[in-house]
Amino acid sequence: MKTYFLPLLMSFGLTLSAKAQLLEPVRQRKEGIITLEQPQPLVLVNNQETATYALILNPDDIENVKVVKGENALNRFGEKATDGAVIIDLKEELPLVRLKEVYKAFKVPKKQQKLTLAINGKHVEDTALLLADLRQVEKVEVADFSMASSRWSFDEQYLNIITKAQP
Repeated sequence: MKTYFLPLLMSFGLTLSAKAQLLEPVRQRKEGIITLEQPQPLVLVNNQETATYALILNPDDIENVKVVKGENALNRFGEKATDGAVIIDLKEELPLVRLKEVYKAFKVPKKQQKLTLAINGKHVEDTALLLADLRQVEKVEVADFSMASSRWSFDEQYLNIITKAQP
C-alpha cells in the first residue's frame, strides 16, 4: 500500500505545481531583475486608446464596460488586442485629454515634463497612453524618489499626478 501511496502523492503534487505555474504571470528576467509580466489588454474609452495604469476617470461616469477576448479581439482590433480588449463607454461625452493638455492645464515647466511620470505614486509606463478627465486631477507635483517605496526609476525626482479622492 505504501509503495502505491507515495507515487500517487507525488503525482498529485506535481499536477498542482504545474497548474499553479500556468496561473502565475509570466516571469521575465531583465538586467538581473525578475519582473512579473501581466497581461495588458487594449483599453478603449470612447474609442480612445489608453491603459488601465494611465487612465484618470471617475468610475461613476462609466455607462458600459465590454470585454472582448481571444480570436474575436484579434480579428476586431489586431495585434494590440493579443491579451484581449476592454471597451468603456461613458454616460456622457467628457473632455478627456492627453498628457500634453494636463501639463498645460497645470502649468508644468518644460524641465519637469522630462521627469518620470506617475499617477498617485504609480509609474506610468507609456505616457502617450495617458487619458484624463481634468476634473479628476487635484494637482501635479514633483515628488522625491524613494528607494524604499519604488523600484521603477533612478531619477532623483518624478512628476506625480494626484487625483481627487472618490466618494
